[in-house]
This record gives sequence, C-alpha cells and structure tokens, in this order.
Amino acid sequence: MRPLIEIKQLRKKYNGTLVLNDLTFTIYENEFLVIMGASGAGKSTLLNIIGKLDSDFEGEIHYSDEIFSGNNVPLPFVFQEFESLLPWKTVEENILLVSPHSSALEMDNVLNEVALIEHRHKYPDALSGGMKQRVGVARALICHSKVLFMDEPFGSLDRELRGKLQDFIKQIKKDRNMTIVFVTHDLEEANRLGDRILRI
Repeated sequence: MRPLIEIKQLRKKYNGTLVLNDLTFTIYENEFLVIMGASGAGKSTLLNIIGKLDSDFEGEIHYSDEIFSGNNVPLPFVFQEFESLLPWKTVEENILLVSPHSSALEMDNVLNEVALIEHRHKYPDALSGGMKQRVGVARALICHSKVLFMDEPFGSLDRELRGKLQDFIKQIKKDRNMTIVFVTHDLEEANRLGDRILRI
C-alpha cells in the first residue's frame, strides 16, 4: 500500500498541558485506520490535526499530492452530531452545501449510494438518526475525496442501527477504494471496522 499521509513527531498542547506527544505513523492508501482510546485521550484532537481543522501543533504532516487533486472539499468529515444538518434545508440541499456545483447525475449517484434517493426532498426533522448520518456520509462522498475522516459517527445510535451503519460504511469503502480514518472508544467497533488500530 502506498502512503497517503505521514505524521512525524506530532505534539499538541492545550493551555500548557501535553495532549499528544511524539506521535509518528503513516496512513496508507485504501486502508481503514481506526484511532482508538479512552475519552480525553486526544483522539478527536489528532483527527482534527490530520484533517487540517487544527494547525496549532508541533511536528510534521506530509500529504500525498493525489489527496488534493481535483477535490472540491479535500478532507471531508463525518461527525457524531446530527445538528450539522441545517433544519431548513432538504436532504439534497444539505448535501449541495459542500459541493454546490455538483451535477444532477452526481447527486443521483450519491443518493442512490446511501439509499436516500426517495428521501431527497425531506427535511432533517423527518429523518431517522441513521438517515441523518447517511446524509453526512453523502456530503463527504460527493466531494470525490480519496480520504474520509469519521469522528465517532455512530456513537449516539442504538446497537442494531450502529451495526447496520458499520456494514454500510465498510461497503462504501470497498466500492470506492477509499481510505477511512475512524475515531472510536469502542473496542468491538474498532475490531469490526479496522484494517489497523492505532491506540492512543
């Protein structure tokens, strides 16, 4: 597998307190990397740094040029919070927020991929928790990114639905040959999803 992102001697402090210390690892093409640790261990902080949401750190991060080649939003995230959807916009309109110039065919394709094409004109308050998370995934997919970051996206869902969405995201990865970096504190989820687990 080819390296996509290389992290070298990464250190992060919050108010003088060391949160991440001397992390060095590589994220490879087409792998499902799970970042696992207890609450407060720095998992989300690490994900935000790798995903370019946080630039206040020490160390080096090197990105493969192909990550940024032709992407509207190079490093898309799927978060746990459903509130990231705007309640006054439909499913389709929420997806278009991140990629307003996407074609009708691209929209149809991504809605089919996440099994929401029949719900494209619904508003978030008419969607289940699992459907809202699939809208979040669709927003990431329509960007045509080679890597997807997911921060405990299924943590607030019940066990049965969480299992279905875990299978769903594994199939998306397989179909798209994507690299996924996934944060969780759940060992069962980590073992079910990850090609490799990074414990912090």
